Amino acid sequence: MAACTPVEGVPEPLDASPDATVVTVASGERVFAGHYPGFPIFPGVCIVEHVHRSALAALPDRAEGAPGAWRLTVVESTRFLSPVFPGDTMTIRLTWSRNGDARRCKAVVASQRGTAAQVRLRYEAGAAVPAVPTAGTAGSDPDTAMGTAAIKEVLPHRYPMLLVDRVLSRADGAHLVAQKAVTCNEPWYQELPPAATEDDHAYPEVLLVESWCQSAGILIAAERPNPDVLSGQVMLFGSISDIRFARRVRPGEVMEHRVRLSRALSDTVVFEGECVVDGRVVATIGRVVMAMRPASELTEQAPVRAEESR
Repeated sequence: MAACTPVEGVPEPLDASPDATVVTVASGERVFAGHYPGFPIFPGVCIVEHVHRSALAALPDRAEGAPGAWRLTVVESTRFLSPVFPGDTMTIRLTWSRNGDARRCKAVVASQRGTAAQVRLRYEAGAAVPAVPTAGTAGSDPDTAMGTAAIKEVLPHRYPMLLVDRVLSRADGAHLVAQKAVTCNEPWYQELPPAATEDDHAYPEVLLVESWCQSAGILIAAERPNPDVLSGQVMLFGSISDIRFARRVRPGEVMEHRVRLSRALSDTVVFEGECVVDGRVVATIGRVVMAMRPASELTEQAPVRAEESR
């Protein structure tokens, strides 16, 4: 599989079944260096990526009567139920159904701590791309704009998992516009072979989602920043649903994330919005649920590393 990906482990078939895979999350995965530094936890979008890679391996290379390969068009729903840490082994079990010409994949991901996530993905075959709606361009507000240094004071993420370059505008915790430039120098591209095609260079859908969600995180954390993930309140994914991809994003393009707060309930917030490139929507975000939780809820679940037990 030559496509660009943020994960380094490869799901392997379990019990000779294409609909069950297993993968161990190595402590050297590059995402750990920048995802909650000091407290390595496997990003939820990387769990979804392993489901996606397992699903592509289970699907035939071409659908009958279709001109192109299968492509991920919708993340119908994902619920994150327990954290995954370095050294964990994930088992992924897939169940398939048809929706017209599309294929729907329901996955249950489990680790040593039980069910880690439940994921539903939809695939369609063929090279045709749906019509992309026009969204216009957003202006910058110098009074609320944020550069990289200011973003790092709000988010705990660091290279290579800090996926927001700047904030163009934000308003009263209600909406925000942020940007992420995609470049072929990002580490996700280093494993591509010399003969990789333009399609192989498409930015991973899960990283588009992660980048958008980090933008949402800035919206809720800007007024109460806590980049230290070992104390205080930590921002966590609860669930994502109805995320629709209109087309792939490629190096050289700038993603503009438009985030709107749709609901807030004490320590849980719900967002919706779009990702726009050159004034056209490339993805719609139906619903993202995030929760602020005490850091102790995570640290108490983390396995004790050998060097800490001595």
